[in-house]
Amino acid sequence: MAIVVRGATCSLGEAVVDKLLSMDIDVVVTEDSHRDRNETLLKYSQAKLLSHAEGYSISFDGSKADLVIGENLIVHDLIPTRNDRWMPDEFKNWSTGKVYVGKPRYWLSVIDAANAIAHLANTGIHYSGLHMCGRREWLSEDTQAEFEMLWDRTSQGQSGEFTAQTLFGHEIAGMEAKPIQVEANTRPDLQPLHNALLEITGDGWRPLVPLRTAIMTMIAGIIG
Repeated sequence: MAIVVRGATCSLGEAVVDKLLSMDIDVVVTEDSHRDRNETLLKYSQAKLLSHAEGYSISFDGSKADLVIGENLIVHDLIPTRNDRWMPDEFKNWSTGKVYVGKPRYWLSVIDAANAIAHLANTGIHYSGLHMCGRREWLSEDTQAEFEMLWDRTSQGQSGEFTAQTLFGHEIAGMEAKPIQVEANTRPDLQPLHNALLEITGDGWRPLVPLRTAIMTMIAGIIG
């Protein structure tokens, strides 16, 4: 049975389509961009991109579906792969040199989010009341330190003129231990998502993409 994906014009929607195809699942979409992006995968995979078919549906544009992102599943603190509707205000401002102090975040890579959504959709179950975000809290100043280091490194890479300060000696910001009860008061409830994925994969909700990797992928999409 194919999975229908509606409004997948954002980085998260595209990543979900990519993941479903990599799982050898047929996907129904209307946008030609998915075929262009997955040309090589489709050539060697049993999965197909279809323009019309029935099946379990995922919606990224608020339209009616079995799994509506933003309603049945609410995604928090996502780091997209380009400047789209998921782009947090922090990165919008820091990338243009503006001052911005945000709230604590539980950053989540679009890849980890897409992997989980694909597995949820493949069950055919109608979920509701699910929240998704990273498990670790990041203060705004720590996120900014990571972003600015990676932004400077990327900018210098384009010119070929690196400084020692940019290349060496950067420990990951914000690695101090924090009281568990403090995080528990602010983080969305991940237990329903964890339980659902535990039934599907046996691993539960375990985001794997490091913050630096997620930020670097986003920066590459911004700078182009």
